[in-house]
Amino acid sequence: MNNNNEEFIRLYNELDSFIDEKYDRYEEDSSIYFLINRFRKSSIPIEKEYAKKLDSIRKIRNLYVHESGIIDDLFLVSDEVILTLKEIINYVKDPLRAKDIMTSFNDLKLAYDETNIDALISIIYEEGISNIPYINDKHIVKGVFNSDVLLNLHFHNVGLSKETKIKEIKDYLTFEANFNSRFIFVNENYEIDVLNEYFNNSKELYKKRLPIIFVTSSGRSDGILKGIISPIDLIKNSKK
Repeated sequence: MNNNNEEFIRLYNELDSFIDEKYDRYEEDSSIYFLINRFRKSSIPIEKEYAKKLDSIRKIRNLYVHESGIIDDLFLVSDEVILTLKEIINYVKDPLRAKDIMTSFNDLKLAYDETNIDALISIIYEEGISNIPYINDKHIVKGVFNSDVLLNLHFHNVGLSKETKIKEIKDYLTFEANFNSRFIFVNENYEIDVLNEYFNNSKELYKKRLPIIFVTSSGRSDGILKGIISPIDLIKNSKK
């Protein structure tokens, strides 16, 4: 077996074993195929691309298993395939985390008790920011200001003016008051594939959409806000 072919089998087995360990898998079915299906279901473009490449790699490996002694004389694994396999291994072993893709605290539009509601409405409609975290003076998230809040205020006939401040309507910004969306909290070390699953499965599991994920110091709602993650952050930052 030539050097590339030997390296190919070594890397393939390395990835196979790591998947079992990472996802605590002890099933008899293929770990590589498990990862392929996981990538196929992902909304992250790079993972969809990896699914295609890894499926081709799986087929090459199966040729070696079932046609050993023949295929090696006819087929030489290219340098490109070796590099692709190494790239996928690095991606799985050293994934992007919440801290790598979040919009950090200093770049966020935020609402405080004294924030004027008129200014927040302008941010939503002029800057296209759909959800604005409402935080206290300790930077702990107390709720979210969004278009659903405005609809809720209208439904309850709450009078608003340009001078209305957040503290006057804060009961309508709580997570409990939001009927259409849910919000979750994670710490900075959550891996990108876990965050992806949260976004993908929210509507099916909870009948509510997950517009953003809050990243806090503790990974809980009582932690200090570090940043937020939206599905767009997940997609645009998925390539290292």
